[in-house]
Amino acid sequence: MTIANGLRRVCALGMLLLVGVLAACSSNPFEEKPIPACPRAFLPNDTAKLVQFRGDGKDLTDVILEAEFDGYLGDCGYDLDDKVLNVIISPVIRAELGPAAQGRAAKLQYFVALKDPTGEFIQKSVFDVSMAFPNNLNLARYRDEQVTLNVSLDDLWAGPDYEIYLGFQLSADQLDYNRRFGKN
Repeated sequence: MTIANGLRRVCALGMLLLVGVLAACSSNPFEEKPIPACPRAFLPNDTAKLVQFRGDGKDLTDVILEAEFDGYLGDCGYDLDDKVLNVIISPVIRAELGPAAQGRAAKLQYFVALKDPTGEFIQKSVFDVSMAFPNNLNLARYRDEQVTLNVSLDDLWAGPDYEIYLGFQLSADQLDYNRRFGKN
């Protein structure tokens, strides 16, 4: 065996060892880890609309206020160290004063709830809204401040399996009305 052949074998063996070492060290400590997706948000039909009536009336002339969600803005983030899912959501509400309205203001409530992957609601917060209507308009649009929900997770990758629900906080009569006459 010549010196040149021996040197080639040593170089070839060295290259194989180097490739093996590099393959074993494929996880770069500076490489960013992927972040799980945000949970999906839902506006169920039976709570996405609010109709307030005067007294026990159910006629169109008894309507004080009609409101519905016009959408929402939202985002989420994960605290990777503490294993916490942080959901930020800001609902947008459109409302119209009805023939029975007295005054230029309306009060209503909406909720934001979080459902875990097993189907159980684990958080629900109810928020008050006071809407002012301009003197010359019966329509108003309202975007609430950001609402934050935080939930500790055993497994961050379960975060996308959670669900966010938005809706109006309705009385039993209002919910029944929506179910009978609402959108399907």
